[in-house]
Amino acid sequence: MNFSTWFETWPLDLQITFLLAPFAIGFSGLLMILVMAYRNLDTILHTFPNSGYVIRQKMLWGDSGLYSRFVLTSSLAAIALFPKGHISRGDLLESELRNLPHFIKHRMVVAWWLCFAGMAWLLLAVGLLKLTSD
Repeated sequence: MNFSTWFETWPLDLQITFLLAPFAIGFSGLLMILVMAYRNLDTILHTFPNSGYVIRQKMLWGDSGLYSRFVLTSSLAAIALFPKGHISRGDLLESELRNLPHFIKHRMVVAWWLCFAGMAWLLLAVGLLKLTSD
């Protein structure tokens, strides 16, 4: 029995939940980043005054409009998720990373993992349904 046939035996509400869940998970991560863009971006930028990566990202994206604040916050969240690469390249000072408030760093990591989990679930679900369809 392939996945598509097995999936079609599920109750309709479970099928809908299975297909909508990745959007809910991913959008909750995006919403967390959006909220951090307005509540915590200034704190994040003040935490990294001498880090080259942060300075370049701020020059590239700016920090005034909705889109620019969102993209800047999400790109800076990559620092919290993968700091070693930035530190080893010299783009980020480890001392400044230690000064980032723990709750902000935790939110950044959780937001990125929610986005990743939603995307992975969606790709897996669509892939399973598409590949196993008759």
